[in-house]
Amino acid sequence: MGLLRLLAAIGLFVLALGAQAQDVIRIEASQSTDNVSHSFYQDLLTAVMAETEEEYGSVTIVNLDLNMSQSRGLQLLNADMLDVFWAGTNIEREKNYGAIPIPLTAGLLGIRVPVIKKENLASFELINTPEQLKKLKACQGSQWPDSDILEFNGYVVERIISFNLMYSMLKQDRCDYFPRGLNEVYAELSASTNAEFMAFEKILLRYPLPMYFFVKKDNRQLQKRIQRGLTQLINRGEFALFIKKHPITKDAFPLERLSHSRIFELVNPQLPATTPTNNPQLWWRIPVVENSNQTQ
Repeated sequence: MGLLRLLAAIGLFVLALGAQAQDVIRIEASQSTDNVSHSFYQDLLTAVMAETEEEYGSVTIVNLDLNMSQSRGLQLLNADMLDVFWAGTNIEREKNYGAIPIPLTAGLLGIRVPVIKKENLASFELINTPEQLKKLKACQGSQWPDSDILEFNGYVVERIISFNLMYSMLKQDRCDYFPRGLNEVYAELSASTNAEFMAFEKILLRYPLPMYFFVKKDNRQLQKRIQRGLTQLINRGEFALFIKKHPITKDAFPLERLSHSRIFELVNPQLPATTPTNNPQLWWRIPVVENSNQTQ
């Protein structure tokens, strides 16, 4: 019995050494089955870690089952409880946390498609101006920068604390539409639980809002590693292929098919001045025919 205990102790010691030898990157687990875009960001982070493994070493990405608000998730970075968190950026967030200023969805997050109930299609077909849409209520995250942007531009927002309640609120008519990014909407609507909804592509809301990876403010090494990995993937063209081929984002392409959508342009008052909106590698746009469908 004593020998068995000794062998067990040795085994635990070896496992502990192995865990110490391999760095761990802690991220938040997906909060909801509707939040399918979580896999896109985790897969991209995995690709970045693999890209930089030779220089920085191997890592294991661990999902922590934490159901929290976006602001709380960011705070856990500086509290050393999470290592990487992805979120839409703003001036305050870039001041308080270590932002890697590379838009993870090439700007597609800020091109919003209204998700509506199929039974309401006829009423949405009558909308031609922002003023008409502003009479309706949008579901949106209570702490998402999107909510501030929409309200700043005169849209009515039903702020919801948890993502797993978003589609439920739309189903219950607590709001009229749920603006979703081009990078996430089609994968979300492919779920059988969302069969009663549709993407109303005839209207798009557009504002500059990049999704960034964030780390602890003083974690310069991890910040440098992620930026280097993303930059290398971009320079080789693999970043663009990743977005176009990933199961979560692939159905947004080709973007040309949306060129006749009516686009309502919104201002983002909290957009940091350093946002690379003029870099075509990082900021993709929908070709618009003679700009005839863009509306302020």
